[in-house]
Amino acid sequence: MTPNKKSVALHCCCAPCTIMPLESLLHAGWQPSLLFYNPNIQPETEYQRRLATMSGYLATIGLSLQVGPYDVELWEEKVGVFGGPYPLIKGAEDYEVMKEAKKRRCRACYDLRFGALADYAETIGSRHLEATISISPYQFTQEVLEALGKNATARGLESLGTDWRAQYQDSVNRSRSLALYRQKYCGCRFSQEEADLERMKI
Repeated sequence: MTPNKKSVALHCCCAPCTIMPLESLLHAGWQPSLLFYNPNIQPETEYQRRLATMSGYLATIGLSLQVGPYDVELWEEKVGVFGGPYPLIKGAEDYEVMKEAKKRRCRACYDLRFGALADYAETIGSRHLEATISISPYQFTQEVLEALGKNATARGLESLGTDWRAQYQDSVNRSRSLALYRQKYCGCRFSQEEADLERMKI
């Protein structure tokens, strides 16, 4: 398959985070092929709700979505072993220790999902990888971009590696105006508990 120079395999974590990166890529002349591979999202009812929101939004703008397997057992094997919860409560005595532990777990999660993205890119003949998750100020941006670059390089591909955080508030406003479902935690069972603990502390 001859690679399309402007084709990019785009990993989508959720609809609200996808709006602005997707528009930016299209405006810049890229041809995104969207992948929803998020076995981290638990419980399954939450996964299905986010997937339905993502698919519904894309249908309104005439784009399709490739959906990867919902393999929770694989996620537990590769990522769940790093454990949790690691609530990042500012001022807590163990804040830095918790932060590093959480980074290890999140890094493994990014790596798993972007490995699948690289597989997808090869399947569709794209030489570029990109991800929407870097728009969130609640993620570890450096680790996101490093994992994306690592998986691209390992396959002889290229990472666009955009830090989308400057568009975060726009994504919030747009998703609210479209009445899209907005989740209250990253996705995994640990992040749900961490988010609850942090909200209780605040």
